[in-house]
Amino acid sequence: MPVEFKENSIKEWIINNLEEGQIADVILEGCQSGIVSELIYYADTEAFYEKYKEEIWDRLSNMADDMGEPSILHLIVTFNGSKEVGSDLQLRNLLAWWACEDVCREIIAEKEDEAAE
Repeated sequence: MPVEFKENSIKEWIINNLEEGQIADVILEGCQSGIVSELIYYADTEAFYEKYKEEIWDRLSNMADDMGEPSILHLIVTFNGSKEVGSDLQLRNLLAWWACEDVCREIIAEKEDEAAE
């Protein structure tokens, strides 16, 4: 049975479910390392994607715009693991991992900004 993601945002889920050291490890090792036990199995990454897909695609769109990419797909092919994507399920898995990693980077950046003030 897949993990149930109850929080309204990815950030809220990460803050409620990952320890600070785990968040830093996600940035260093990536989700493919298995550091986030709730995002190891396809059933779980699929559930994560389904819960947060609007937020994921908004983040992708914003990043593609910020990086000057001509499309979101041009951005996605730059992701680590994109060459292994051969199905819709694998794409959703890749995007779930990317979104978790992206939000972890955001959380760490916010903490560093607060500490610098």
